[in-house]
Amino acid sequence: MRISEIVQLLKEYIILGIVAIIFLGLLFFIGYKIVYQKILKGKKTISRKNMLLYGITICYAIIAFGAVFLSRGGGYYGVANFHLFNSYREAYHKMEISLFRNIILNILLFMPLGFLLPIYSKKLKKIYKVVPIGFLITVLIETIQYITKIGIFEIDDIFNNTIGVLIGYCIYMILNNLRTKQNRKYIFGYVIPVIAVISIFIGIYVKYQKQELGNLPFEYNYKINMKNINIESKAQFSNEHSNKEIYYVKTLTEEDTRKLAENIFEKLGTTIDERRVDIYENTAIYYSSDKNYSIWVTYKGGTYSYTDFSKISEDNEETNSQTGATKIESNIKTGATREEIEIALQKLGIEIPQSAKFEEKEDNYIFSVDMELEENYLIDGNITCSYSKDGTIKNMKNNLVRYEKVKDKEIISQEEAYSQIKEGKFQYFDDEKITSIEIDGVVLKYALDTKGYYVPIYVFDAKINNQETLLQIRAVK
Repeated sequence: MRISEIVQLLKEYIILGIVAIIFLGLLFFIGYKIVYQKILKGKKTISRKNMLLYGITICYAIIAFGAVFLSRGGGYYGVANFHLFNSYREAYHKMEISLFRNIILNILLFMPLGFLLPIYSKKLKKIYKVVPIGFLITVLIETIQYITKIGIFEIDDIFNNTIGVLIGYCIYMILNNLRTKQNRKYIFGYVIPVIAVISIFIGIYVKYQKQELGNLPFEYNYKINMKNINIESKAQFSNEHSNKEIYYVKTLTEEDTRKLAENIFEKLGTTIDERRVDIYENTAIYYSSDKNYSIWVTYKGGTYSYTDFSKISEDNEETNSQTGATKIESNIKTGATREEIEIALQKLGIEIPQSAKFEEKEDNYIFSVDMELEENYLIDGNITCSYSKDGTIKNMKNNLVRYEKVKDKEIISQEEAYSQIKEGKFQYFDDEKITSIEIDGVVLKYALDTKGYYVPIYVFDAKINNQETLLQIRAVK
């Protein structure tokens, strides 16, 4: 979720909270002022301080309810994740700001609860009372999400929410103890949890910046319990160690993605529509001013996709006069030669390496290069496109990347990689319990890490519960 989306949600729920306060205020005025005081002649009063406190609590409750229950769709079908710190490891392995932001938001969301509870009662000024109450409330919320299938029951959410309650309580106690000199000596004890949480996130960032290479998104977030899993291998694995090349590709800036889009649009005789530019965490999206074209650029590696909407809209519908059935006549041309496709791609500024393999598959034309060395560079990937009958490209995905060699690194052996699988150190998302793993073979490939390095990985051809899958293990030591 982007910051702008979070701000929009807050605006919506704050407005909803204000409306609720006004509505409840009217009910309070009718019930308390008219019925209780005027008609029943009641003498008890409610202070302005308490009225303000109730209003803030109502507004906070609506914001929290909206964030927890209304900001997500259904269809989770009772999904639960009981692996503590899974979200932290996933965020670290992928190094995506949005994943860290979700963790921090889960903490921030429950800080007001920890702050408000001690205000309501002197009995709730004890940490051993406030934190368990916060814990039970978040367990209840996660259980409701699980039962109603509008969210995932996650241990990490319970942990983060409880930490939020603790920090909120500590902030209240810091402010409360600042009021009198004799209590200021206790402030340090309440500052420690706040500093500890901030230090953890800073430590994660520093550790990542200090490590030589980046992380790989497929690295395991938790060990799989292999106790009752039968694992076999049809392949023999080598114990030999070797050095392999490490390559690097630049991560584009927003300005770089704009130049790429401008260059392609210029060749098409158009410009960027400034009103339709979407900048995301990993991708920048540009549309042309004539509304005919779009370009989606990925920052890491500079891969991109291109769509010509005018060609899509030119698909014609024909109605059979006898049956009344509608038939769509496609604008896609099949059976084109390599030369035809290369000429069409050149009009978009794309040059195809001569060594690239060419094939036509399911109305798409594919140019692929498999780990081709060119002096100090490595070319790897493919370009997939569809071709219109008028000789232009209808849509295209350019995943052909040129990597620069930067160093050699020692990699683990095949046997060591296989040992990691036997230890349960691999990523597997299926909810079905694993009963058997069968390994058919292994190959050494390359994958792009979070710092833009193209590094060796082992890819095992496997069957889990007789279902074919690929297991990926980091090869660099």
